[in-house]
Amino acid sequence: METLYDELLLPRLLFSLVAFMISAGPIFADFNKTHATNPLWTPHARFHVVWQVLSQTGISLVILYLLWSPAADYLTHIWVAAILNYVWGASFYATLATMPIYGGALKDTNGIKPFRFNIFGTVYLVDTNLFGGTILMIVNTIGVWLLVN
Repeated sequence: METLYDELLLPRLLFSLVAFMISAGPIFADFNKTHATNPLWTPHARFHVVWQVLSQTGISLVILYLLWSPAADYLTHIWVAAILNYVWGASFYATLATMPIYGGALKDTNGIKPFRFNIFGTVYLVDTNLFGGTILMIVNTIGVWLLVN
């Protein structure tokens, strides 16, 4: 079993990083005046953002438990953790793709500013949600690649 732990350490660390970030990131980004206490949002929208953040935090805790607790079927637990991270990413991209249906947007006028990248003199603005979500799904995919190789 010791060899299995060593071989799986890096994927477990990567999946843990994703689980932590998809919990901690929204806690810091959404429990403030841009989201949960935003006076421009309806009370019901604020309720839903708090619910979403707390739900994801609970799921992230389950992911961390699956990754770091002793388990009878350890490898299965690691795969379930990786898949749960992907469920977060799939729901993010599905929400992004269906924004025209419900009039959604990646940010509000008084929300978090986009990242600014200056590439050879051209400035690109990239939404923080899109950037962060994409990076986390890349990290999760690297972890999966390490599991199968």
